[in-house]
Amino acid sequence: MKKRARAAAETVEIVQKGLAQTLRDVPPETSDRLIRQVGQLLEEQLEKERERCATQCRRRSDLWRRTTLSGVEASSGREEARARANEALYLADLLASGRDTEESSPSDA
Repeated sequence: MKKRARAAAETVEIVQKGLAQTLRDVPPETSDRLIRQVGQLLEEQLEKERERCATQCRRRSDLWRRTTLSGVEASSGREEARARANEALYLADLLASGRDTEESSPSDA
């Protein structure tokens, strides 16, 4: 099982345990549905946050590509700007994919 799927399952399980006590007087079919819905909402919010972070990384990459140092021939600043832009894109792709850093390495990019 991928870490992302396992994390989502763990999120639902945590929600289930956390809400179980609160919902003890609610009929099981209602509490089960509510627990599932809350779990889905959490997963959706995690996905939105991941995409927000990926967007920020892409913006950072664009910023590094446009920096004045990137246009200077044969400068260490140019190489630094290129490397930082590439790293920001790598992080954006990693975040957007939902994979964990342990599942991939820069050599996989």
